Amino acid sequence: AVASIAYILHKAELCQMDVSNYKLSQAAPLLHLVGHEYERKHFQKIHGDYSSLLAMEELQRMLPSTWNWVKQMQTLFGDSENLTTQSSLEQKMDFVKGRGFVDGILFTRSQLALPEFLSLDVVSINHIRSEARCCVIASALALHACNISRVGTSVLSSSAMSDEINDARQILSSVLRRKYSEQSELESNVTEAIGALTKALAERDLGEEELVTLKNHTLSVLHGNDPVLKLLDNRVQSFFRFACTWKPDTAPSGIAAPLQMETGRSTIKTNDSTATAGHGMNSTKEEFSLAAKKEASRLGFAYFGSDLIEVGNEARNIISLACTN
Repeated sequence: AVASIAYILHKAELCQMDVSNYKLSQAAPLLHLVGHEYERKHFQKIHGDYSSLLAMEELQRMLPSTWNWVKQMQTLFGDSENLTTQSSLEQKMDFVKGRGFVDGILFTRSQLALPEFLSLDVVSINHIRSEARCCVIASALALHACNISRVGTSVLSSSAMSDEINDARQILSSVLRRKYSEQSELESNVTEAIGALTKALAERDLGEEELVTLKNHTLSVLHGNDPVLKLLDNRVQSFFRFACTWKPDTAPSGIAAPLQMETGRSTIKTNDSTATAGHGMNSTKEEFSLAAKKEASRLGFAYFGSDLIEVGNEARNIISLACTN
């Protein structure tokens, strides 16, 4: 009886999701058609109609945070990009997306109020920053684990990893994402997690000297003093600049509606490539993921590349929408 009820509830949930997905698939073209204009009008309702302004002083008064961000962007990065008044719109947009958004907002170390046009993206931006930080720390620790276990770093990009190595990766990611009330608890949990990964890579128990070396490297990474960490910190910014300025190889004529739009809830795993095969083309996200995977691997983030690709796509969507609007 219990199994029958569980089966009925499962089928009811599937039917509910099918109905929701069907309604969303009908709404997707409409949302795509009017969404930009709706957001623009909503923004102007809050901050004022900037499209009819004649004086720059009025724009500065209306959007002070955006104004300060643009000024800082020009001061810090303007000379390095060799932009002129003759530069194309595409070059200027790439500068805004790469230097302005990635270096000036996502990874800025200065106290700067978020520009008004990103006011709806505060949660997403904080999530991107957090995930990028976890990926950098985890990648630095994984490289040290390879060195101590005396295996080449190529194992981190191998598609044929053992279940033990994959499980250790998941545990390390989970430990780094967890919130801690004390630094000592973080250090203890991360040291234990990277120890399990190193043991899985070496396929043997670690010696006392190796454990001490691993702990020292771990503490150095967590305290921000590790040279490998600093190198990867610079490289992750390069990855996000790549992600935010990436363009599809074959741009569609006009603005195309999304291929599909669903609830995001699923109890049955589906193959994305199969879902888009009927349309005779890959989705933009799939095309981006392939390019981003190569870039992440080139920069040394292959082991945690999937996590980085997801937030890279999220960052690309945020700034692309802002620039389109």
